[in-house]
Amino acid sequence: MNRRIQQFLAFACGILLAIPAIRAAPAERQEALALGKAAAVRFTLPRAGAPDVRYVISKPAHKAPLVLFVQGSGCIPPFVGLGTPHRYSTVFGFVPLAQQGAYAVMVVDKPFQPDAPPQGQPGVATACPAAFNAYFSYDSWLAALRDALRHALALPWVDDSRVLVFGVSEGAAMAAGLARTVPAVTHVALVGGTGTSQLFDFAANAYRAGNSDDDTLARLADVDATVDAINADPRSTGKFAWGHTYLRWSTFFAQAPGENLVQSKARVYLASGMRDDSVPILSTEVAYARLRALGRDVTFRRVRRAGHALVPEGGTMADVQKDYDAIMAWFDRR
Repeated sequence: MNRRIQQFLAFACGILLAIPAIRAAPAERQEALALGKAAAVRFTLPRAGAPDVRYVISKPAHKAPLVLFVQGSGCIPPFVGLGTPHRYSTVFGFVPLAQQGAYAVMVVDKPFQPDAPPQGQPGVATACPAAFNAYFSYDSWLAALRDALRHALALPWVDDSRVLVFGVSEGAAMAAGLARTVPAVTHVALVGGTGTSQLFDFAANAYRAGNSDDDTLARLADVDATVDAINADPRSTGKFAWGHTYLRWSTFFAQAPGENLVQSKARVYLASGMRDDSVPILSTEVAYARLRALGRDVTFRRVRRAGHALVPEGGTMADVQKDYDAIMAWFDRR
């Protein structure tokens, strides 16, 4: 070997040694599941600088439209006991819809949620893990949902031309946000969802609950004082109001789901209990009026004698199932 070749090889080796080792990006993981007679897959998607995204999606025998359920507030996991004989879903309607085999049905885990329902009042975050509360906000949850949805749209058994996002309560606000930011969303259903801002909901409920003008003004003053405290420290994850961190409230207060729907191209279905004392139906009426005035394709189901969960007075969850079936029939017709 002549001297020039030796010098070149030494130089090339020096370059290779100087280049730091490139680590392979973590690969996505998937686990086959059975939800009764429905096949399903649980995907785990690594993300750089953010928690992994994990979601479950049913796997019908043929290519099918996608239905994404978005759960309400708190950190109750959408599935408990997966991989055991005692598994069940906390998302109403998920398993029966998946077992029909007509849709690819999915739900996304909230980042840092526990594997079992926490002890304490459902729908609030005071008993949730510290890591959950330190991370959870409108923006972080939207990013996780968006990443999961985009991944699911590329699956071979998903028909990406028809996509329904079905949001309940807090999940309704997220459904509206997804409809705005993911153009592939063709239909969106909001159940018990605010149409303006959750801050408006507090004010409207103060008017409903007040026994006199003085009582109403006192309630409104309490709301204002709490909002002042949140606005003074909006990124705090250690301070709580109304069962959630200041970070959670400040990021959700900044959202107007009705306006997000206006900025989307999705067809819209709204369903609210006329006696909802969590999200007053007048809040949803604001979104409905805005969409109607613009000539948008919007349906509003006002459920008589029903509260936040759509269960009519004296009724059962079978009545709620009828409303869910009506939403799916609406999706199929359009």
